[in-house]
Amino acid sequence: MLIFWQWASDRIIRSIYISRPSDIAHRLYEMFASGEIFPHLAVTAEELVLGYAAGVACGVVAGYALGRAPRFARIFEPYVMAFYGVPKIALAPLFIIWFGIGLWSKVALAAAMVFFLVFYNVYMGVRGVDAELVRLTMIMGANERQLTRHVYLPAAAPFVIMGMRMAIPYAVIGVIVGEFTSSVQGLGLFIHEASSTYDPAGVFAGIAVLLGFVITANMLASRLERRLLRWQPASTQEQPEG
Repeated sequence: MLIFWQWASDRIIRSIYISRPSDIAHRLYEMFASGEIFPHLAVTAEELVLGYAAGVACGVVAGYALGRAPRFARIFEPYVMAFYGVPKIALAPLFIIWFGIGLWSKVALAAAMVFFLVFYNVYMGVRGVDAELVRLTMIMGANERQLTRHVYLPAAAPFVIMGMRMAIPYAVIGVIVGEFTSSVQGLGLFIHEASSTYDPAGVFAGIAVLLGFVITANMLASRLERRLLRWQPASTQEQPEG
């Protein structure tokens, strides 16, 4: 694909629209060799980590609390669904009014996008715990802390990990859109400036760096999944014949 892209640039499509892989690689080298990209990387990484962590933490706590309280769930679930249906991108100007053009408006937008994905996964995981297992554990004398630790959290762990992995690209989207809207530094601002100056190599170079963020985050989430779910039998394990 890269070879065809290189060949097609200025033969099929003008390079002003798609650049060239060789130009993008050269632009990436220049960005890192000159240090131009490092301040933008640091700002975006900080916004991404803080927003993602806040969204995951709030989603886990809220999902678990409503999953364990069916009466409150019946009251609050319609409101949560209503807020979930609001496009989070539309909240970017509001967050900028509340938190300014600096770090915290992007953190808030990323956290809002992550929260609902994690919340619903945890909520459904807790609601899906076998009621018979819960009753049996209580009959055996388990208290609330033991019930949470040995029944609900292991049952909800796969849903938590799924929500965390699904939320990674949404956290990136939230941060970048916030930087597009208003920012003083960040990869979103870098890509926006490259686009406004007709620098397609710079745009694709910024996108390549974002892909690196997402790939690295997915690798870390995979390692966390293997660590937290090591008690589960391997899904690919062969069943004995007969």
